[in-house]
Amino acid sequence: MLSAVLFLEILSLPLIDSATHSAGAHYYLKKQLVLIAVSLLMMGLGTFIDYRDLVWLSPWILGINVLLLVAVFFVGRTAGGSTRWIPLGFFDLQPSELFKLTAILFAARILCSRDGPVDSIWSIILFYGWLVIPAFLILKQPDLGTTLVILVIATGMLYFAGTSARSILTLVALGGIILGILLWLYVYAGVPLPIEEHWIDRLVSGFNPEKDPLGKGYQVLQSKIAIGSGTVWGKGLGKGTQNRLDFIPHQETDFIFSVVGEELGFVGTMIVLGVYVLILCRCLIAAFTSADKEGTLIAGGVMTMLLFQSLVNIGMTMGIMPVTGIPLPFLSYGGTASVVNAFAIGLVLNVSWKRHKILF
Repeated sequence: MLSAVLFLEILSLPLIDSATHSAGAHYYLKKQLVLIAVSLLMMGLGTFIDYRDLVWLSPWILGINVLLLVAVFFVGRTAGGSTRWIPLGFFDLQPSELFKLTAILFAARILCSRDGPVDSIWSIILFYGWLVIPAFLILKQPDLGTTLVILVIATGMLYFAGTSARSILTLVALGGIILGILLWLYVYAGVPLPIEEHWIDRLVSGFNPEKDPLGKGYQVLQSKIAIGSGTVWGKGLGKGTQNRLDFIPHQETDFIFSVVGEELGFVGTMIVLGVYVLILCRCLIAAFTSADKEGTLIAGGVMTMLLFQSLVNIGMTMGIMPVTGIPLPFLSYGGTASVVNAFAIGLVLNVSWKRHKILF
């Protein structure tokens, strides 16, 4: 798994450099090199720290993270209509990204404190109670994508804690019905609800970009053109025309997979997808072979986080998922997200190696 993550981190360098060529002097390439170095240090820290101590400390970690989410509204930096970052001079901290890891640790603490699985619908709903305030703060930034990731992480961890698939599917179906009713009331009945207009726009443009090809659907359409134009072998690193002519906004972050498709082609995308599958399988193996329940839940939570983010990000670049602003793990340019993902992988390696120490 370590070699697979390193492969993606190294591959991100020419992809990000190509996607940001107009910045000049390899500005983003240099920043990405620093981020990779920091990420490797954090991965090493996650590998050697006792993850059970982190689970025990998770209520304090949760409290600090919530305070950071509140601080965003007072000292945060705004970009693209969202206020998500706390500027620290040399680095912009994104508390909502940190909360993904916090959610894994705190959910593990709650689930480990129970004697049996959370299996009734009412107990499952109560389990989600601690997420209400953080989810509200993240939605107000506004950041719907990260909120969805956190909810999915919590749901996935219920499964790894022993909650039956039937109970989880029942809850998901119930949530889907409620969401569908709310959307219908907002869009067709004109009922005023606390829903951001651009959430609806992203949902519509993601699934049907042809409806507004020069406006809201432009980014997705150009991404689909880029991926399709890569054909079998791709145009070569740094030679993508859609990329070089800056047809796709935010290529280095949310739409980095369009650069993969255009410059590396079908073969390159299959290799990249295969590497992601390898990482996810290793997380799954670590979860099911862990020496303790904390390890199972942490590895399962990390696997759920990486799987959902990868599916949504890749799907939105191909027009089969709504545009949510979720980065692609290990390939997208990003500060806090890169560090969080690396530390999470370190924890999974920790879980895996702890089992081998006990066995041998």
